[in-house]
Amino acid sequence: MNDSIEVSQQAAREELGRFFIIADLADSAPEMFSAYIDAEWHRLLGSATYDTFCQQVVGHPVGHVTGACEGKVTWINLYHERFGTPPPEWFATATGQVDVTAYRRYLDTPTAPVITSWDCVPTTNDPDDVLTTTAPADPDFTKTPKPGLVTVS
Repeated sequence: MNDSIEVSQQAAREELGRFFIIADLADSAPEMFSAYIDAEWHRLLGSATYDTFCQQVVGHPVGHVTGACEGKVTWINLYHERFGTPPPEWFATATGQVDVTAYRRYLDTPTAPVITSWDCVPTTNDPDDVLTTTAPADPDFTKTPKPGLVTVS
């Protein structure tokens, strides 16, 4: 059995757009836990292409705020409601290597909390932006899989 899963830059850009939509819908800034999608975000930042992309997807600029955190991904249920199952790009490294074990664990238990780390969040510069730049104490956080939790390293 082949243990690799293919990802694409085009899919990463589509997922970045979905992430921006989630940012508009969520009560607080969603956590960017995919290094692969974040790499696409960084490729676009500061370019005319990025400005156009933001306008087409959400109708306004989307900022990028760095801040290392870890814990539960708060927006995954909203993603499910709006778009269905997140694709493997959400479980990939910056170079596109999918954490196949974590992704399959997620697919097997899609309602389990996703526990991971991230280093940036979006800001839409509107009043509902709530940015967390330090990790709250989270007793559920671990890089070691627990029953009922999907961990992404």
